[in-house]
Amino acid sequence: MVADTVKDLHVQQVKRCPECGTGFGREAAFCPFDGIALRASTWDPTRDPLTDTVIDNRYEVIEPLGEGGMGTVYKVRHTTLDRLFAMKVLRRDLAADPGLAARFLQEARATAAIRHASVVAINDFGELDDGAPYFVMELLVGETLATRMRARGLLPPRDAAAIACKLAGALGAAHAANVVHRDLKPENVFLVGAASGKSALDEVRVVDFGAAKIMGGSKLTRPGVVFGTPYYMSPEQASGQPVDARADIYSLGVLLYEMITGVLPFEADTYMGVLTKHMFATPVKPSERTPSGVQLGDLETVVLRALEKDPNERFASMADLSSAIQRAIDTRGSGPPPKDAPHATASRAVFTHAPSTADRIQRSVSRHVEEERRRKRRGIVVAAVSAAVTLAVCALAVTLLDDAKSSRSLLPPPPPAQPAAATAPSLPAATSTASSPDPASATLAAVASPATTDPPTATPTATAPAPAPATPVAPATAAQRPSPPSGGRAAATTPRTPTAATPPAPSPPPRRRTPDDLPDPWGGH
Repeated sequence: MVADTVKDLHVQQVKRCPECGTGFGREAAFCPFDGIALRASTWDPTRDPLTDTVIDNRYEVIEPLGEGGMGTVYKVRHTTLDRLFAMKVLRRDLAADPGLAARFLQEARATAAIRHASVVAINDFGELDDGAPYFVMELLVGETLATRMRARGLLPPRDAAAIACKLAGALGAAHAANVVHRDLKPENVFLVGAASGKSALDEVRVVDFGAAKIMGGSKLTRPGVVFGTPYYMSPEQASGQPVDARADIYSLGVLLYEMITGVLPFEADTYMGVLTKHMFATPVKPSERTPSGVQLGDLETVVLRALEKDPNERFASMADLSSAIQRAIDTRGSGPPPKDAPHATASRAVFTHAPSTADRIQRSVSRHVEEERRRKRRGIVVAAVSAAVTLAVCALAVTLLDDAKSSRSLLPPPPPAQPAAATAPSLPAATSTASSPDPASATLAAVASPATTDPPTATPTATAPAPAPATPVAPATAAQRPSPPSGGRAAATTPRTPTAATPPAPSPPPRRRTPDDLPDPWGGH
């Protein structure tokens, strides 16, 4: 339950949980049932079914004042006393749980037993016709501490200490009645001094006692989610451990920290992120977050002790905390004024319109949502580019493979390997060819010879000439070798006939002379 007992009259702007649809005040950030970040929404109080009805024949419902996680608060008039009161009615879906409805009435009775000027007075309680429980309390006229800080920023240390002491007194009275608040926050603190002609800070009221205890066992609360406002929750409550009065001391320390610095000690973008910091992180010193010229003195030590993780290290009671705050303010006021005191007012003026906790939370959630959107957009772009590059690489690989296949099909087949033994027989063949008489050579020899005709007996001699002197056989010429491939095609291996480039064959040997041969008058022999 956050921002439950509202708070600003005629509030139209609210926050709603996108999952369960529950509405909350403007200062809320997370749904206590789901831990989900809330979204801005609107609320139309004129459509409420209880408006203009009379409850239990004595409470006339004038108008709804606000709604929250536990229910709706109405402005009512007692028909007999003719006095105005505020009535809180438990949500109908929550009232369907008998155990929760019983705890609601039990806590109302316990709060009614607290007698303190700073605790809201509960006058009556009962049930509607449909079984939804309600209780009636004093109608508070003023503003919440959250509204004031949102409009004016942080408070001077003395004013913050004064409010903290009043709250410590109210919570001490509740602890004496065995009631632990468990959900102390600026939205549950009313400044009502102006209604009696005093300063708004002179009188405060604490509302919504026991709400976290009532809702803690609700079936509507998601498992693992601790019901309450995470920014002010003690470490033991955040971790689900049993709590006592020292949990309220921690929450009041957080509230005092925020009043004097204008910021929360722990912030995160998620519900569990805030709880984790409460359990393990060390808060920044308040003096490091206050404007220049603002002196905290021993008040800083008091705040940090109230924020100890171990409950045993905190103040033992609200009375001890109140006394420590008062001593810190008195010590600070009795000392000499700081040298830069004239600038303190100007420095605080800069923070007059400082953003409130709700504004900072809203900006934090909005920033987280926007970063998530940018991350998703970047992921889509990277995926698209990766897919395009992959397709391009695949297409290029297919093209190169096709080109390689085409080139392989156009290459000529390799020439057949010729046996080495084929070269050796070619030499005698060339020699035989060269030694055989050439018809053309024989004709030239006949022309060059004497006019006499050889007798027929010379034919056998010519047919079987005497062995010629051995002629060295030249290696195979270019004409005899296989020509290289032309145009990428293999050349024919058929041997060619010797051409003019081949050396001429040797002429036949001269005939032996016989006695019958006539002397050659031309030969000179």
